[in-house]
Amino acid sequence: MASLVDDERVVDAFVALPIDSGSQLLTDFIAVSLNLNASQKAEICPDADSPADDTKRVVLDRIAASLDARRLKVLKEEAKISNAVLTTKPDAAGGKPEYSVMGLLEFLRNSGAQDAFLQRVRLADTIRTYLTGIGDGLKLEAIAAILLKQQYESCRATRRSFDQGVDCFATQPILELESWCCAPDMIATVQKTGEKLHIIASCKANEGNIAGGIPSTISPAHTRELIGAWLIQRSDSGMWQKAAGIKLLSPMQLLLVTTYRLSDDTMQLCRNLGVAVWSITELIYLICRSAPSDVFAPGATTINIDRMEAWIASADADRAVAIEGQL
Repeated sequence: MASLVDDERVVDAFVALPIDSGSQLLTDFIAVSLNLNASQKAEICPDADSPADDTKRVVLDRIAASLDARRLKVLKEEAKISNAVLTTKPDAAGGKPEYSVMGLLEFLRNSGAQDAFLQRVRLADTIRTYLTGIGDGLKLEAIAAILLKQQYESCRATRRSFDQGVDCFATQPILELESWCCAPDMIATVQKTGEKLHIIASCKANEGNIAGGIPSTISPAHTRELIGAWLIQRSDSGMWQKAAGIKLLSPMQLLLVTTYRLSDDTMQLCRNLGVAVWSITELIYLICRSAPSDVFAPGATTINIDRMEAWIASADADRAVAIEGQL
């Protein structure tokens, strides 16, 4: 039966799996990782008829849990995208889980991702190196704004001074109606009327980090401070009521954009309060999805930094101010 050392060897093989590896059953992956022959594999790995409480199935479930835990550790503690994926589905024999191991690209391809997107995901480590090397909070604000602009009608980064902790904001129309059914005045063409969802974002760059290194953990005190600053925007003291159109009862989504890591407690605080988080791994996905094509040259082994910088800088040209005449 597989020992703890055997588990570790399987985990090590999982970590080393290339990003473009094809799919294979976990039982086959274990056999290859441990150099097992057919009889040894049969001794360790369950078959389709093995009951859920069979010792071999218990071992398989334990190894699967170890692989999931290792992938989560890569995401949370190293702020990296794992090259390998473990998938789970009930088997046809009665609901016992069937585990498969594959590279991330194979998983995305099976989920319908296009080849152009897959080529971008290949460069996830390069994007991560770029993000971890950001030593300028203003640049992170511009990144947040340019990514939000890909999704929402209106988005602007703010000036650094007197911003009450709001680094960019976006709006999305909701509950829209046509003007002819409710507007007091009719103009030449039908207009849309309704309310707006406001996305209020604050950015925290890990300015002391080394490019490619493991980021520090953000202080919970910083997070609580940001939450207080966000809530102020609903009050008469909020500076962005006029500039962003925020009203007392307007729906708001709070967003923390950071190149720090978040501790379990801080992440739980954000989840409990409904704060969305874009950390390094989320930013990698969003850049892969949204960046212009010239950032990712066909067949390139790295991103075009000059094109990336130009794309991000475009969000700096229209920074918002909360007070008329503010510099």
